[in-house]
Amino acid sequence: MRLLTVGDVTVDLFLRLPRLPERGGDVHTEQVILRAGGSAANVAAVAAALGLPATLIGAVGQDPLGEWALQALRRSGVEITALQRRPEAPTTVIAIMVTPDGERTMVSGRGASRFAAFEETVRAPIAQFDIFHLSGYALLEESPLFFTAVRLFEEARRAGCLCALDPGLPACEAVPEVVLRTLQGMDLLFLSEAEAVALFGPDPRAAFHVAERLRWVALKQGERGCWLLGREGEDYKLPAFQVHVVDTTGAGDAFDAGFLTGLARGAQPVAAALLGNAAGALACTTWGVIEAFPGWPALQALLEGHRERPEWKPWQDPLEEVLRLTRNARAA
Repeated sequence: MRLLTVGDVTVDLFLRLPRLPERGGDVHTEQVILRAGGSAANVAAVAAALGLPATLIGAVGQDPLGEWALQALRRSGVEITALQRRPEAPTTVIAIMVTPDGERTMVSGRGASRFAAFEETVRAPIAQFDIFHLSGYALLEESPLFFTAVRLFEEARRAGCLCALDPGLPACEAVPEVVLRTLQGMDLLFLSEAEAVALFGPDPRAAFHVAERLRWVALKQGERGCWLLGREGEDYKLPAFQVHVVDTTGAGDAFDAGFLTGLARGAQPVAAALLGNAAGALACTTWGVIEAFPGWPALQALLEGHRERPEWKPWQDPLEEVLRLTRNARAA
């Protein structure tokens, strides 16, 4: 199977701070790290690290940072032939301030990401893909990226791809009507708790009333794991994997990539969600995920380290299914 993901490509400047500065204050950073990033780029990079061939569609600027981001994605195993170099704006940059608890506060400029245009070179390979993933940052405004994402989604749906949406909180708060319209025709919806409340209020099951084709909702709950809901009444609250948290940036994107990789490898949705939890947990142990995500060996070690814990007894079957996937992937 092959994954196509569409959305933002950024350069992320991580600043490890003892605390966030007060208004007008001055705080010295303890560490500075530069990573390629962006929600769609993160999904593609983690999927590639897990052996799921991933193609990314988006844009960077015609500047040194754009070239640096492209090379980082290439080294991560992401297919970038459809990524565009746009002259309209510099490469999108995000400053990410990370406090000792691993939580991050971001300041971003949209930059060149929003200028990814729909071209024949972008459209042509759609029939090669089995899974389509859309990052909601493409929906924030009417832009070339927005129209490219919508067109590609329509093409992917006609081609029979499994279609997944991760809307992101900015789009859920700023343009909820666009997110809900885009949800029509999606098979799988990834949400954080804040995003679910912004779109559906207290009950995320309302998503099934909004989108007739929607089959699964995966609600990401951070340190509490995830809540997987199915159209046929399936209801699973899966626990999180315990790790030492360094930085939570990209954890939700890694969850998406792990879940989609599980489905691509034939796992049942519950096992795929557990793989998503494990990938999201591992993403919290590194600064960003592109060129940093640990991959299958670390995933196997994490899974095996939890299998004997009492709280995991109800989940032994899907846990063993995911462990079989990790062993097969490493053997391949």
